[in-house]
Amino acid sequence: MDNYEKIIEILNKNNGIITSQMLSDRDIPSIYLTRMVKQGKLQRIDRGIYSTEEVVLDEYYFLYQKNQRAIFSFSSALYLHGLTDRIPYQMEITLPSSYNSSHINEDVTIHKVIKKYYSLGRIIKKTMFGNEVACYDIERTICDLVRFRDRIDVEIFKKALIGYKNHPERDYQKLRQYAQTMGISKQINDLLDVI
Repeated sequence: MDNYEKIIEILNKNNGIITSQMLSDRDIPSIYLTRMVKQGKLQRIDRGIYSTEEVVLDEYYFLYQKNQRAIFSFSSALYLHGLTDRIPYQMEITLPSSYNSSHINEDVTIHKVIKKYYSLGRIIKKTMFGNEVACYDIERTICDLVRFRDRIDVEIFKKALIGYKNHPERDYQKLRQYAQTMGISKQINDLLDVI
């Protein structure tokens, strides 16, 4: 199989999207991407991200591909989990507190947390376009909403709690474990008493 065939195979497995990092991981020179753009077989979406012409732009996926340390959180996580009917005005991500995020020039809300909390509840979730991104699970998302309740819209908070209560994959034990780790056990227990 030549390099062009390998690239087509990657595109087919990845919903028509490819990154220069994906080629690097497979020891394929990135010059092939440049050639395919010149031939009209690919379009350059952003630095290091390419797609076929028919690909619908998935902002969540493209942001994640440019910032692999980003974990979608707060309203973006609620949206990815289907716990809100509002499309977030801005994407929200969480990064480690030591991470230099000055290169992220999109209209994104950035939250920073200490290393102890950064990976807690990190999962891979599919966007509405079928692309995989890092996101916090629903329990971690609920913990974040409780921790920063004074900054969260009341209506979004209520709908998130009702959605969590009715969610088939909710895990109250995991929620309590996260709450203990994050030092918000009392708030979570009070919340569980209500719902």
